[in-house]
Amino acid sequence: MYIDVNNIKIHYEILGNGKPIILLNPNSVNTGLMKFIANRLKDKYKVYIFDRRCCGKSEKNCTLTYEESAKDVYEFITKLHLNKPYLLGCSGGGTVALNVAIKYPTSISKLILCSGVARNSIIKKPNYAKILEKLVWYPGKKNNEMFEKLLYESKSITKEELNIIDVPTLVCNGGIKDLVPRDEVEYISNNIKSSKMFILEKAGHCNYVFNNTDFYNKLNKFLEE
Repeated sequence: MYIDVNNIKIHYEILGNGKPIILLNPNSVNTGLMKFIANRLKDKYKVYIFDRRCCGKSEKNCTLTYEESAKDVYEFITKLHLNKPYLLGCSGGGTVALNVAIKYPTSISKLILCSGVARNSIIKKPNYAKILEKLVWYPGKKNNEMFEKLLYESKSITKEELNIIDVPTLVCNGGIKDLVPRDEVEYISNNIKSSKMFILEKAGHCNYVFNNTDFYNKLNKFLEE
């Protein structure tokens, strides 16, 4: 399905029924990755997954910033009349989710970040490129460069901005194998009032969303609280 939000066309899918939860994909990849999470949640929740701008089947000829992506999410919530959905973002999708929680604080009721980033200088460029090239959904050189530019030229989220977030928040990360270092996870979690931090020591960057029992036990408990 498609919907026009923020002057662009967004591709999305819906699975299940119940309280709404929106899943935001990492930079460059499409909804395919998020279906692993959606399939684990669809029995209890109405799961909305969509290709962020410049990803998958969504419009690509548009300005790519985290702020504009956050506005896409807000208008998506508004147009579909979703009542304070939960919001989960993976990697770059986590950065979008943070921007939604900061700029549109009354639009969501819970926030989940999976290996998300707030500060644009925290990830080293060579490592990021190597990770992208290993993805099944590798978007190709041109699109890769566009998202690298987004990552390294975007505005960092300050402590003061994180302090604005007042919804219950779960901040998840892999251990030393994660692309996102532990001090970034601590920076995010320590500056959000109602935040819990969960480190999966043996996991890597977002790979715990595939079939990690500990992650889903923690996620389900957080959503049910």
